[in-house]
Amino acid sequence: MHWTQTAKWASTLALVLLLGCPKPPDGPRFMGAGHNEAQHGGTFVFHHESTVKSLDPHMAFDELSNMAIKLMFDGLLDYDNETNMVPMLAKSLPSISDDGKTFIFELRKGIRFHNGRALTAHDVRWSMEHMLDPDVGSPGFTFYTQLQGVDAYREKKTKHISGITVKDNYTIEFQLTEPDQTFLNAMAMTFAYPVPKEVYEKYPMAVSQHIFGTGAFKLQEWESGVKLVFGRNKDYWDKPRPYPDTMVYLENLTRDAAMMRFRNGELDHAHRFAPADYLFLKNSSKWAPYRAEYADINLWGVVMNCGMPPFNNVHLRRAVSFALDREGWKKARNNRLRVTDQPIPPPLLGYDPELKGRQTYDIAKAKEEMRLAGYPEGLPEEVDMWIGHGNTGRFYGELTQQDLAKIGIKIRLKPVAFALYLEETGKPNRVPMMMSGWSQDFPDPADFLDILFHSRAIHEHDSENRSFYRNPKLDALLDKGRIEQDKEKRRVLYLRASEILAQDAPWAFMWNDLKTEAWQPYVKGYTPHPVWSEMYRDVWLDLPRRRIAQAARRFKESFFALLGPLHKGNN
Repeated sequence: MHWTQTAKWASTLALVLLLGCPKPPDGPRFMGAGHNEAQHGGTFVFHHESTVKSLDPHMAFDELSNMAIKLMFDGLLDYDNETNMVPMLAKSLPSISDDGKTFIFELRKGIRFHNGRALTAHDVRWSMEHMLDPDVGSPGFTFYTQLQGVDAYREKKTKHISGITVKDNYTIEFQLTEPDQTFLNAMAMTFAYPVPKEVYEKYPMAVSQHIFGTGAFKLQEWESGVKLVFGRNKDYWDKPRPYPDTMVYLENLTRDAAMMRFRNGELDHAHRFAPADYLFLKNSSKWAPYRAEYADINLWGVVMNCGMPPFNNVHLRRAVSFALDREGWKKARNNRLRVTDQPIPPPLLGYDPELKGRQTYDIAKAKEEMRLAGYPEGLPEEVDMWIGHGNTGRFYGELTQQDLAKIGIKIRLKPVAFALYLEETGKPNRVPMMMSGWSQDFPDPADFLDILFHSRAIHEHDSENRSFYRNPKLDALLDKGRIEQDKEKRRVLYLRASEILAQDAPWAFMWNDLKTEAWQPYVKGYTPHPVWSEMYRDVWLDLPRRRIAQAARRFKESFFALLGPLHKGNN
């Protein structure tokens, strides 16, 4: 008898293995309860395919870290879903002097850090001075160079920055040397988020593990490389937000695994899909109400280190920029790319579809540039190209290999984890070539050109300018563009800067993303944010969620149909 039962289950297992595991449902597995008003409670689970580098808002400068930081912190300013600047910790937008150099903020009263202490204007000043202290090494200091007295402060000549004045506990003034068109954008960035001084003094080397912001959620657990868990801040100033009790951020979840868990109802939001999953979602009528596809304001390309051989040769860089088949890459990625040939993405000021000297696919030109570079027969040695460690990074790396082989450049791919990638590519003379992307911090061309190509953005560590491109003429154009108040004159300055960059080719500019996101039917309050990636602060869950009866019944029927006689025999 025992042998018979064993044989029967062994037969069942063999049948299941033969026919394959049950497929995930072709539509959502769970629906919401149907509430119209936002509900409190529940756990919202989201993910990324790599790891968070830092939770310190003064140091982190990457998309993954910011997804977490924006749950735990608020700034004085932010953006609404229409890209309008709105006050957050500030009571209102600042008053601005007629000459555009003085900004006065009044803070909301009653806001507390997660450790219970009240936020004051002194915290705002201390946080700005901490972030701008050269010993801290924040990559964000380049956004605030127009602050009066910042140079003297960074040279240790003064104790405080003269352009930051605390007027009283809830009023603070910022004085600039010149009218900077990006200053308010910079004040909405995470680098300007207020932090509690006492925490930084107590844990100077481990502040990222002791995070106390003023934001909607508190950090409860960080198992590095696995997950971060955030609990609802019940004392949050902007009630009734936040809504979920818990937010879980899963790290290192591959695209395939994420999609499987999403379709099984175990993940509440998904983004970045493998090609087959993207096509499934795009063609699924059942998921249509719960997905969005839109043009992201970002920039992707092949970055060449202008400070290292062989890419210190401008003709070699130009050869690469002409040899990459952008339209071919687009087809290979199921048309999920918007091909570009210049550094400013649409619709930002300075983008021009007819830009003079824009980069295009032209093998004849590429070979001529190889000749001018002194390599008519190709490079004698392979070049290392750093890529992400997932399948997508490898895919783009292989496309680069195929295209550059046509002009005699052999590429050796080096896949690395995102945290290591960020660390090493930010140092001079370490990485000759890489695949890289940049998403906007704020909707302005300066956020692309100043950050990626100004020589001021080159440092010994954490350089934002990872091509290490230096050009005094470009620097001068960008400095003028940043303070120019006439919009048309400003546009012309950025056009000229784009022409220089297209022709000097520190990057081969490749594409802007067409991004797809999907969420479960019971996830409410989420829409893709026009500035920030994966902004989850307004999410609420339409609980209790309920299993879709039809899908469950169909799955049950198909499963027992698979078992067939074996199922009946056990009854």
